[in-house]
Amino acid sequence: MILKNKFTWLLGLVILVTSCLDDSPTDIELDMQRDDLALENYINSNNIDATKTQSGYYYTKTVEVPEGDQFVSDDYIGVYYEIKSLDGQLIDSHLDESLEPKIFRYSQDGLWPIAITYASGLAKVGEEMTVYSPSYLAFGNYSYETLILSSSNLIIKLKYAAKYTEEELKEREEAMIADYIATEQLEGFEEVEEGVYVRTITEGDDSKTESQLGSTVSVDFELFELGADDPVYESYESNQPTSVSIGNSGLEFLNDGLIDVYPDQKLEILSTSFKAYDQSIQIFPSVIREDLVSLGEQIDLVRPFTPILFKAEVLSVN
Repeated sequence: MILKNKFTWLLGLVILVTSCLDDSPTDIELDMQRDDLALENYINSNNIDATKTQSGYYYTKTVEVPEGDQFVSDDYIGVYYEIKSLDGQLIDSHLDESLEPKIFRYSQDGLWPIAITYASGLAKVGEEMTVYSPSYLAFGNYSYETLILSSSNLIIKLKYAAKYTEEELKEREEAMIADYIATEQLEGFEEVEEGVYVRTITEGDDSKTESQLGSTVSVDFELFELGADDPVYESYESNQPTSVSIGNSGLEFLNDGLIDVYPDQKLEILSTSFKAYDQSIQIFPSVIREDLVSLGEQIDLVRPFTPILFKAEVLSVN
C-alpha cells in the first residue's frame, strides 16, 4: 500500500492539532486563549518589541534586507533555525552555516510547525527573524518524550539563507546521486528517465513475460534514503510482496524503473525525490517523524528533498 500512494499531509498542522485537542470547540478556544495570554505575558514581562499578527504569533526582525527577494507561494526556501520552548528547553537547532540550510516548500502542507510557514510570508532572502508562536501554531497537544511537552509555546529563530528554483534542487539531488555512485564505486547504473537510474544485479528469466505499461509487477523490496544503512520501507518484514501497476503506481521512479523487467530479475533504482516522495512534508525536528507516523499521521517516512535507493527482486509480471 505504501508504494501505491504518495502520502501528503494536507493542512498538516490543522489535522494534528485538531486530532490532539478535544473535539469540543469551546475547549479549543480555551486552549488558544491560554496560549495567547502566556505569549502576551512573556512579551510584556521581557520588554520585547514584537509585532503581533492576526494568526496569533509575534515576530521581530533582527536583520532586514529591503532589497532581498520576497518569498511567494510554492517557493523553495533554505533556512537555518533554532526552536526552543518558552521556558528555554531546546527542541531543535540547525544553525551551523558550514552545512547546507534545511529546505522546505512554502505552502500550507510544506513544513511543520506551521508558524514558520506563516512567518516566511513576511520574510526575504537574507533576513533574520525571531518568532514567538502559540502551541496551536506549533505542536499543539502533541508531546514527544522529554523533548516536546504538550501545549508548548515556542521561540523560533530563523535565518532565511536562500531561495531555490526547482531546477536547482533537481541538480542538487542529481549531484548527490552522482557522488554516491562514485563514493560507493558502483557500476552499471543507467539513467532511464530524468532523475531515475537503474542497474540490473541479476538477469531475469527472458522466457517469461516482460513488463510494459499497464503490467502489474510483484516485487520484494527495500527502500532506503540515499546513504542510509537501514531501510525506511521493506516488504520482507511483513512477508508480503508488493504489487506495482506500471504507469499507475503513483511513484514515478517505479513507473520508470520497473518497465522492461522480467521475473527473477534483481535490480536497484536510484531516484531523486522529485520522482519519488516529492510531496513529503518537512518536519522540525526530524526525529519525531517516525513517531508521528506511528500515531497514524498520513505522512511519508522519507524526508523531503532526499534521493532514494530502491532494491527489488521481481517475483512476477502480469
